[in-house]
Amino acid sequence: MQKEIKQIKKQKKRFEFLLNEIKEFSNIEYKYDIATFAANYATYRHTGYYYSTKLEKIFTNYAKTINIELEKDYKPNSFLHVLTTAAITGGHTRVVEKWIEQSPNNQIHSVVCIKQEDFELPQKLKDAIKSKNGELIIFETNNLKENAIKLRKIASKFEYVILHIHMDDPTALVAFGTEDFKRPVIFFNHADHMFWLGKSIIDKLASIRNFADNVTTPKRNIKNSFMLGVPIESKINKIIDKNEAKKKINISPNKKLILSIGGPHKYIPLGKKSLADKLLNIIKNNKDTQVIIIGPKGSDTPWQNIYKKSNKTIKAIGLVEYNKGYFDYINAADLVIDSWPMGGGTVMIDAISCNIPVLTLKNPLNQFDYLYKSQAYCNTDKELYEKTKLILNNDKFRNILLKELKQNLEQDHSVENWGKKLQKLIELTPKYHTIKDISNEIENTSIGEADICLNYSYNPNFINQRYDKQIIYKLLYFWAKYILRNEEKKYKYIKKYCKYI
Repeated sequence: MQKEIKQIKKQKKRFEFLLNEIKEFSNIEYKYDIATFAANYATYRHTGYYYSTKLEKIFTNYAKTINIELEKDYKPNSFLHVLTTAAITGGHTRVVEKWIEQSPNNQIHSVVCIKQEDFELPQKLKDAIKSKNGELIIFETNNLKENAIKLRKIASKFEYVILHIHMDDPTALVAFGTEDFKRPVIFFNHADHMFWLGKSIIDKLASIRNFADNVTTPKRNIKNSFMLGVPIESKINKIIDKNEAKKKINISPNKKLILSIGGPHKYIPLGKKSLADKLLNIIKNNKDTQVIIIGPKGSDTPWQNIYKKSNKTIKAIGLVEYNKGYFDYINAADLVIDSWPMGGGTVMIDAISCNIPVLTLKNPLNQFDYLYKSQAYCNTDKELYEKTKLILNNDKFRNILLKELKQNLEQDHSVENWGKKLQKLIELTPKYHTIKDISNEIENTSIGEADICLNYSYNPNFINQRYDKQIIYKLLYFWAKYILRNEEKKYKYIKKYCKYI
C-alpha cells in the first residue's frame, strides 16, 4: 500500500500545482481550459481531494461575470434534469428515466444534455420525457460560456433544477454560480465515492446510500444530505422463463449460469486481487457452471487469459444494451455476482426484480444499504464461495435469500416508498437558490483504501507512470513564465505538461 499512497501524493502535488498556476493566466479561455483539465485530473487521477475550494471559486467567480436577463416566472411543478451525457448503457441514465416515469402525472419533466455529441440517445429516456409533457434539449457546442448561458436561461423557467452531471463538468457551476439565478438546485450524488464539482451551488444534496456519509461529511464537509436512494423499474415486464432465456443466449439448460455486469473499469484488479481469479475458484468447485461477464471485452488481455485458464468457461462479451438483450441474460442467470473491486448499482436491482439472487463481495467503496444489511453481502472470499455453492445447489437457501433481498429492496427502493422519499426531498429543498462561500474551508485529503481503489479503477497509468516528458514541459512552462513572459507559450507548455501527468 505504501507504493500506492506515494503515487497518490505525487498526483496531489501535480493537482495543487495546476490550481496555483491557473491564476497566472489572464486569457479567460486559457484559464478555464486549465481549470477544467484540473477537475478532470482530480476525478480520474485521484489526489485525496473530494472537492476543491479553489476550483469552485474559480468557476463561481466566472459565473458572476455573466449577466443575462432571466425568466421571472416559472411553471409550477416543473423539473429540469441536467445531464452531461445520456447513455444507453450503465445505471446513471436509468435513474433519470425511472425518476421521470415514476413522478406524478401533474409534473413536467424536461432534460438537458450538455455534451451529448454523437452518443446515441436512449429511446426509454425520450419516452419518459414525452410521458411528462417535457422537452429533450441537446446542446450543440462545447463552449463553456455559451453552454452555461443557455443552461441558466432555460433553467430559470423551471421550479426545480436537478443535476445528474459528470463529476468534472463545470457547466452547472458557471450557470448557477450566481444568486441572480433564483431556482433551487438539487444535486443527485450518483458518484458519491469520487471527486466532483458543484458543492458551492447545491441547495439540497440527494444521496443514494448511507455509505455516502463516510465521504459527504468528513471529506466534503456537507451536512444534512437527504437519503433518496435510486428507483427501481415501475413495470416489471422483463421476466421470461429461465430455459427460454438460456435458449435465446445459447446456454444449455443443464448449465448453471453465473452472470456479472458492470463497466470495464469496475473489474480492474486492486493490486494483485481481481474478481476474475475469484471466479476461477468458483468454477473449480461448481461443475457444469458457465460464467458470463457483460461490460468488459473478451479481447482485453486479462479476460482473454481468464477465458483460456477456465477452459472457455468464463467469458467476457462486452456491452449489451439495456433494451436489446440485457434482460435475456439476467433471466437466464442462476446467480448474479456483483462487479469487484467496484460494485454495481442498478444491475443488482434489475436482477432481484427479475427474481434472480445476487451476491456482493466487500469492497473499499461499499454497496447500497439494502445489500449491505442482507445475507447477499459477503465479507470474505470464503463466504462468497460458500454462498455461491448454496445458491446453485440449495433451493431453500436461494429462496430465503431472494425473499430477504426483495423485502429490503421494497423497503428502500420500491415505486411507492421511493416516491414518498422523493416527495419529502422536494419539501425539504429550499425555495430559492443560494451560493455557498467555501473559500475558507480546508479540504480533508487523507488517503485510505478507497482512494487507492479509485486509482486502480479509473487511472490506467496508476503506479506505472513515466516522468521524463512531464518534467521537461514543467521546466519549459517556468521558462515561458519567468523569462519569456509569454502567455501563449506558457499555455502551450502547461497543456503539454497536462498530457503527461
